[in-house]
Amino acid sequence: MNNDVRAINELKLLAIDMISRAKSGSPGIVLDMAPVMYTLYAKILNIYPENPSFFNRDRVILSSSLIAPLQYAMLHMAGYPIKKEDLMNFKRVGSITPGIPEVYTTPGVDASTSFAGDGISIAVGEALAKRYLNSLIKAEENKVNILTYTTYCFCSDADFSCGTSMEAFTFALQEKLDHLVFLYDYNESIADGEYRGLKPEALIKAFTAMGFYVDILKDITNQREMIRLITKAKDCGKPALILFQNKIGAESFNAGKNILHHGPLSFDDTENIRKKFNSFLAPFEVSKDSQIYVQSQIKERTSKKYAKWLEQYNKAKGRMSTGLNQIINLLESGKTDIFFDSANYKINDGYREPLLETNSKIMNLFASKNPLFLGGSAGMALRTQTIIGNLEFQSKENPLIQNIFFGVRDRAMASILNGLALNGLRVFGSTKLCYLDELKSGVRMTSLMNLPVTYIFTHDSLYDSEDGPARIPCEQLNTLRMIPNLTVFRPADINEVMGSWEYILKSGKPSALVLTKNNVPKLPGSNSKEVLRGGYIIKKEESRLDGIIISTGSEVVSSMQIAYDLKANGLDIRVISMPSLELFKSNGEDYRNVLLPKNVKTIVIEAGNSCCWQGYATSEEYILGINDFAYSGVPIEVLQKMDYDYESLKLKVETLLK
Repeated sequence: MNNDVRAINELKLLAIDMISRAKSGSPGIVLDMAPVMYTLYAKILNIYPENPSFFNRDRVILSSSLIAPLQYAMLHMAGYPIKKEDLMNFKRVGSITPGIPEVYTTPGVDASTSFAGDGISIAVGEALAKRYLNSLIKAEENKVNILTYTTYCFCSDADFSCGTSMEAFTFALQEKLDHLVFLYDYNESIADGEYRGLKPEALIKAFTAMGFYVDILKDITNQREMIRLITKAKDCGKPALILFQNKIGAESFNAGKNILHHGPLSFDDTENIRKKFNSFLAPFEVSKDSQIYVQSQIKERTSKKYAKWLEQYNKAKGRMSTGLNQIINLLESGKTDIFFDSANYKINDGYREPLLETNSKIMNLFASKNPLFLGGSAGMALRTQTIIGNLEFQSKENPLIQNIFFGVRDRAMASILNGLALNGLRVFGSTKLCYLDELKSGVRMTSLMNLPVTYIFTHDSLYDSEDGPARIPCEQLNTLRMIPNLTVFRPADINEVMGSWEYILKSGKPSALVLTKNNVPKLPGSNSKEVLRGGYIIKKEESRLDGIIISTGSEVVSSMQIAYDLKANGLDIRVISMPSLELFKSNGEDYRNVLLPKNVKTIVIEAGNSCCWQGYATSEEYILGINDFAYSGVPIEVLQKMDYDYESLKLKVETLLK
């Protein structure tokens, strides 16, 4: 038995031991892809285990995230700071080896992945980030070549079954991305049984016709051929796909059966595999010879390369321009600082326009000075008005433009943005709010990874009713609010849009900006700095406090007018603008009690589902929301039909307060 075969066998057993101890996992795909995982790390990757996160490392993304134990075991063997005890604590609370990869948790893990196809999109975003950053560097100093990495993505039959993957694949082709290699475990098995997708010959023809470089390895044990194929794919100049034709869990009693997706192998099955491998190692043990062999291969291949790269990099740093200095800071720190102070802008009292137009102007104020801010729309850039500068889009030929042409690829867009943000870039993606469900899994992963992605959602309520109820997002605003670690803004006017961006850019946290297409005036009493509190008094009562209206977005305009009109009827009303519930909740209790004193009737007016306003309004009937699908028609007719026009709202407020 040669050294590589022995190390691969020990890698398989180590990963199987992790699944057995956790009593959870998918041993079949671990057995399948161990030779590929081993060959990639031991023979090919540009990595440096002593500095796991150095920014020119090759990236490894697991779209088939259930092979996580295999990657953890490989990182352990390769010399990353992952101990035997960490492997034994696979899937345990507080361990650095969670069930599915989590970036910033495990040394050597480059991205958190979730649902099928998400990892493929993240890998595409990584490749796009490299092209963009490289282009910025070369624009500053052409001879500097400090980003040369390749992105590899492990994927499975499940990934090829979902639409997200095809969105990402076609985007990668559209952008002519290179140094992007997809490693496909083609074992013709998914959790529910036999995979019924394209056979290898048809798949090769289809992806070749699309424009991919495609190859296939039918003998997974042929390491020399595997190295040749992966190396060729890496340098082919376009997106590459390699099929590894496998039989799921070939060494198991249940080889070829979908049961290998569901839980650990039996004790007898595991012991039988140990005998096949002629292994006398105890569970979680790796022979010293194998560990030395693996680590020495990596060191011999990469240490000189790393030292040479470090020398070139330090020379480049020594003669950096200001622009290059900004990029280097991003690469070293993993984050980008963008400064925007809303106090620097004074708005004319007569200002009035649709908030999405206002947002476009504000974005361009800071984006034009910050090339590290970029993004795009899922085929709606003109409708959402999220264009930076002129109507031009980034391409291989024009890589420095800040607008990305995602096309109608909502699902892939969010995860591609995550791939960009994992490299420290500040990015945005936009679409209509009614399409949130199309990209929600990516938004969720943005929040889980705590990435600086801003989602801009427009056409936010009943006022976009001509296309009917399917396009009216009655429930989506609160869907966003229920995502942990996502700060949601629904500003009322230009001051609040500026205040929202001031927080977003300063915090660098996952954010969503929800905007109306309505004409909105600059409101008396609005204050960009108060947005940082999440909620504030935009109209104070004059002498006594008869009631409070809490409102967001364009409904603040109506709420203030209602308060003025009802003053003539003897009601003195305070209006609270609440652009961000999350920020308001973060205030101390004293501030919240000053704004919302107890025993004062409090009404909420927001053209969306009422579920998030429990505890703010006096009772459920005091929440004037939209809890049903709307109708197709001109906005005023729809508002009247739903008793949500101005006169209906004013009557409801007066009735509740009297």
